Amino acid sequence: MQLKTIYELLCDFSEIEINVLIQNLSEEEKELIQLRYGNDLHNPITSDSWTRELHNKFYKSLIPKMKKILYTEKVKSLNKMKAQASTMPQDVLQLLKEKKNHYEICKELNINYEELNRLLLQLKNIGLTFTRKYYSNGTIRESLINNIFHMKLQTPNQNKTIITDPKETSTRFLVISDLHCGNLYERNDLFDRAFNYCKKRGIHIILCCGDFLDGTFTRGCQLIPDVYQQFQYFIKTYPFDPKIITFGVGGDHDESGLKHKALNFIKFCENYRPDVVIGGYNNTIIQIKNDKIQLFHPIPSGQLLNVGASIILRGHPHKYSVKVENHILDITVSTLSSIKQPLPTAIELNVDFQKGYFKKSYMKQIYFGPEDIILSEVEFDDFDMSNKNTNFVKNIEPYKSSPQRTLEIK
Repeated sequence: MQLKTIYELLCDFSEIEINVLIQNLSEEEKELIQLRYGNDLHNPITSDSWTRELHNKFYKSLIPKMKKILYTEKVKSLNKMKAQASTMPQDVLQLLKEKKNHYEICKELNINYEELNRLLLQLKNIGLTFTRKYYSNGTIRESLINNIFHMKLQTPNQNKTIITDPKETSTRFLVISDLHCGNLYERNDLFDRAFNYCKKRGIHIILCCGDFLDGTFTRGCQLIPDVYQQFQYFIKTYPFDPKIITFGVGGDHDESGLKHKALNFIKFCENYRPDVVIGGYNNTIIQIKNDKIQLFHPIPSGQLLNVGASIILRGHPHKYSVKVENHILDITVSTLSSIKQPLPTAIELNVDFQKGYFKKSYMKQIYFGPEDIILSEVEFDDFDMSNKNTNFVKNIEPYKSSPQRTLEIK
């Protein structure tokens, strides 16, 4: 008799739902699944050490437990859908016209961000067009575009702007790269650690240097081979916090979905995870006050654009290094996966401003081990400040006096 896979045993649920649940099981439970099926859940090979005791533990304890959890989640989803039906898109539209941000809309309508995204998509599907603004405190605000002039200004480009308060003299970022969601060696446990680090340190902006996904090709074994399922998996497993925005660039693995399957990861995030903002594949330029940070990840036939950025953050090599050339701080960011890297790390990047330009920066390389460990620290104060004597600072709005940050979101 042919061995049924775990997906066949739990056939009432999608592969994505099952994989997410497996990721959240205890190490002992994961080991039991591996003993039963081996490393490839689609082509099971039972371990020679499989015993009757393990058989009973698997089929009489673990599988019923998984079914119960999955059914409970499904009931929760159905209840959410019923609750959503009572919230009309017109309510969201009115609050947008009142210049409310995502945080304030969710609070006022007593909905979560997933529900808000669904309502925003409904508004877009009837023909309404919006522009988004991103703030250094993690806030997102949408505005209606209601004339041709403003529509022309919104032509797609690879530039994204972080708006700061006029009184801000410094900004902190957490920099990560090469997540490879869908690969067997992904480390989504470190995603949570990264977000927790941001919360502890008061960091509202994460910068990701590409390869959010494993895409259509891989180094090693894929947990999720289908690219669209990788999209869905990322949306569900990448952490969310209403005070944190992730800006990123599409890497070669992300771009492979577009190239081979016509699936655009950038557009998918725009619709379903507005807090994950990807300017383009290969290059994304982050404008903050008068200066720029450039996110770069190699893709086939792509190259590093010369955009005059003071800081360049690179993904792809899966290892950390820093170099300085012509007053430009050039950082290669390590992977946050276990692919080609036994020690995944992130970078805390702090920048000080003078007249709207980068004056000084501090970097900490962080390893999320049993505790957060700083492996190295670098200070850089050799930015080119010549011909930067303007008193006009761009990309600023007064917003820090708003009480919105004290509100609680369900």
